[in-house]
Amino acid sequence: MTIGLIHSTRLAIPWVEQASTPLHGRMGFLHALDESLIVELKKNRGVTEGARRRIDCMARSLLDAGAERLVLTCSSLSPAVDILAPDLPVPFFKIDEPMIRAAVRSDLPFVILATNPSTAEPMRIIVEAEGKKAGVIAQWRYVLLDRAFEALNRGNAAAHDKELVAACLGMDLSSQCGHILFAQISMSRVLPQIPEPVRNRIATCLDYFPEIVQSQR
Repeated sequence: MTIGLIHSTRLAIPWVEQASTPLHGRMGFLHALDESLIVELKKNRGVTEGARRRIDCMARSLLDAGAERLVLTCSSLSPAVDILAPDLPVPFFKIDEPMIRAAVRSDLPFVILATNPSTAEPMRIIVEAEGKKAGVIAQWRYVLLDRAFEALNRGNAAAHDKELVAACLGMDLSSQCGHILFAQISMSRVLPQIPEPVRNRIATCLDYFPEIVQSQR
């Protein structure tokens, strides 16, 4: 089985490669990267025609190279999967779906923590879709860390990470917030800085990577 992975930032690739390592030998992985998609996101909200066209081009290039399943790793662009998947001959997945599905079906409240505002609408779409499938109304909040986003725009990754770690440690993990979901793969890099009791309440989409690449639907 060959999996085609579509990225909008090189920052995601090392984390995806780490998550895929246990599957090597059973699966092969092809990566396609177009960082112009990030420029498109900064200029416009949502999936533009230009972004859709470029994602479709990468998807078909991966198919030509032998991919039997496709995964879009950019949360902000995940609505493109709904648009493009019906016209592709292989399954095309949003990397966030299994993580959000598990949170919704747990019937516990959760927070989606983000440092990029372009993830807000895509996250809402997935939560509502998974809630509808499960027949439940999810108890959840979307929390954007504005100062972390500002630091990211200044190119200050250290300040971004500091804000993110502080937010995780300061989060109320009582009945009002069962657990935390990270909205972006790149946020995973702070996990080593978070002590275990809190880390155990945090989920990232890469925790569910084996599930998504082996999904049969």
